[in-house]
Amino acid sequence: MPETTPLRQSVERASTPAAAALSRLPGWATTVVWVALLVIAAIVGGPVGWVLLGLAVAFVAWLLYLAWPYASTNAKLIRIAAALLGVAIVLVRLLPR
Repeated sequence: MPETTPLRQSVERASTPAAAALSRLPGWATTVVWVALLVIAAIVGGPVGWVLLGLAVAFVAWLLYLAWPYASTNAKLIRIAAALLGVAIVLVRLLPR
């Protein structure tokens, strides 16, 4: 693995407690919480929905960043697609016709 940058080292260090807590949960729990954020955001709408969608996208982006050096090509593509889908949903909600 290539040498890590100071930014990555600080993000990984700051993320260690949250990542450790997530690793103790069942594998399906984070997916359920993420999907729940998306569903609640769609139901609630308005500024609260935007915040919830933003949190869901930020969560996926955070996981994507942390796992990037260790992920296979397929896993990277799936995570990028999920993050882009989330960004697209947020933009559609923020910029209605």
